[in-house]
Amino acid sequence: MANVEQGHGAQDISQVINHQIANKIEYLKDLKKAVDAHDDEQVYRLLDNKRYAAEIEHREQQPNNQGVMNLVDDLADQLSTYLSGKLIKYLGHTYPFFYYEEYQTGHFRVYFGNWWDRRLFGELDVLNLRFIFNKDEYQKLQKSFELAKSGKRYNSAKIAELSNEDDHLQDLIDKAEERERQKSSIQAELRDNNSRGGLFESSRTKENRQSLVEQLSELEDDDKKAETAADTIKENEKTVLELSKENTILSYEQKSINDTFGSFDDFELANRNLYANYLHSLDNEKAGEN
Repeated sequence: MANVEQGHGAQDISQVINHQIANKIEYLKDLKKAVDAHDDEQVYRLLDNKRYAAEIEHREQQPNNQGVMNLVDDLADQLSTYLSGKLIKYLGHTYPFFYYEEYQTGHFRVYFGNWWDRRLFGELDVLNLRFIFNKDEYQKLQKSFELAKSGKRYNSAKIAELSNEDDHLQDLIDKAEERERQKSSIQAELRDNNSRGGLFESSRTKENRQSLVEQLSELEDDDKKAETAADTIKENEKTVLELSKENTILSYEQKSINDTFGSFDDFELANRNLYANYLHSLDNEKAGEN
């Protein structure tokens, strides 16, 4: 059996271990105390001391002790549900147009509005105090605000394009008899042109025949389009209805944001400052209780 000489190294390591254990115990005791007192502000500080120091105390270079914070990683969902109570109540006043659904423990969907066809707009990250908006839906809303400055709506251009296409298709349907007359006239001209052709026909005769053939081909193409025009018009009308509905929903969303924040820029500013604003509100709430 090998002999191992133990000196000050083993004692030093023992002290390090005991110190780390004491830190972990102290951290868990502080967290338990904050949870028992429902001191949500303190819970958030313990979960991310670096962010709390920077955004609330305006102190930089305050590192997180990952060695103790990782102790509660497996409680993230439960802590999220626990902290959501006060947070969602606060958000109900600050963002009155958002509605939340806890679809599994600690995970919350965010819906915009309580009207028909309301949209799933993203998720609420309770532990990090932030919204994770659906990129496509958010960009639609952002674009609709930009277009509103010039009196336009999000889908106006698409609706105009489809309406113009419907007008063209309807014109093809209405002019079916006129095309038949044109085709008969062209075919008669072609027969006459062919009867005058021969081995030494002029280039002008050839050009005239080619022009007639192209005109006839265009009319036949229009006939084919006219055959499916009615179905295409129905599909376009259905699409226009959906686009119009989306315009209406976006107008509701714009009004909600303007009524609450005054502008889309101020809405974005509030989102960026959600962490600080919410924790300051908790601090004010505690001050009011004392």
